This record gives sequence, structure tokens and C-alpha cells, in this order.
Amino acid sequence: MEFSSSDKASVLLNLLDRQIDEIQRKEQREQQWFEWSTSLLLATFGAVIAFSDRANPLPYPVIIKSVATILIVIPSFIATSRILVERSKATKNAQTVERIQQLLHLFEDGYYGVQSPYPPVWAGNLARGRLNRKTPVYYALILLLLMICVITTIWLIL
Repeated sequence: MEFSSSDKASVLLNLLDRQIDEIQRKEQREQQWFEWSTSLLLATFGAVIAFSDRANPLPYPVIIKSVATILIVIPSFIATSRILVERSKATKNAQTVERIQQLLHLFEDGYYGVQSPYPPVWAGNLARGRLNRKTPVYYALILLLLMICVITTIWLIL
């Protein structure tokens, strides 16, 4: 089965829209992972502070502190790794978008008229921009710092 040029262009345009939507979804997931994780860590921090006013000492304090530490560390590392994985996937989607843009000749002068729809200097910048985004790195660092603060509070206050 042969496709006409207009069918091929239509398929590429649909793929382009889908890949751009995927990039946006992945960036939203990064933000969701960050929001959920910080909310849980802050709630845990509040619970630790609430338990610190207890009149009776905790039974088996080392075991309880160790379990609490594990219950903080594992989800924090999972959330941090998920944020960084979403960043990597968004970069791969951006690379796909760039390939589709090249196939559509979006940066070539003379293909769609006198000037290209996009300035030629934009060619190849989408994936590089996704890779150089600092937001996911900041999310990961904030989560790790907050995790350290909560664990320190557990061991000092409980």
C-alpha cells in the first residue's frame, strides 16, 4: 500500500502533535511526583513534631526510628528516580519531534515559501532544551534535602 504525499504529511503532523502532547504530559508528571512527595514528606515532618510532645518514651525507639527512616527513604528515592526518568522520556520525545520537523522540512527556506515556518537557528534545540532543563534536577535536590531533614528530625526528636 502506497501513501500519497499528503497522507504522509498528515501522518507526520498527527505524530508531531502526539509527541508534543507527550512532552507536556511528562513534564506534568514530574511536577505531580514532586508535589505528592513533598506533601507526604511535610505531613511526615508534622507527624514527627506532633509525636515529639509525648510524655512516655517510645517503646523500642531504635527499631521505630529505623522503620520510619526506611519508610521515608524508599518512597523518596522512588519519587526522585521517577522525576528523572520522566525528564529522560521527555527528551526522547523531543528528539522524535525534531526528526518529524526535519521530515516536514520546517526549517528549510523555500520549501513552504520564501522563508521557513521556523527560524533555522531553532533546528535541533528542542531536545537540547529538554535535556538542559534544570527544573527536574531542582525537584530531585529539594526532595532529597527534605528527606534528609525529615530523617534527621526523626532521629533527633523521637
